[in-house]
Amino acid sequence: MKRKKTFGQIIITVMFIWSALLCHFEASSLKEEGDLSKAILYWFFGFTAIMGSLRFKIAELIYSLIEFKKKYKK
Repeated sequence: MKRKKTFGQIIITVMFIWSALLCHFEASSLKEEGDLSKAILYWFFGFTAIMGSLRFKIAELIYSLIEFKKKYKK
């Protein structure tokens, strides 16, 4: 399934990447201050933001796996 990228989707994807960067820098400063538990939490938030920015690629992968499974299920 091919989706047409709109300007809004591109902006949201960029914002996901930006928030992931902010989370990483905040986690790095928290780690330097010695608060490792909050740093790990911020890195998790950054990881989920990166996954959010890759949401369309993840959907394409899942759709192709479903099609592959249907094709070779016979």
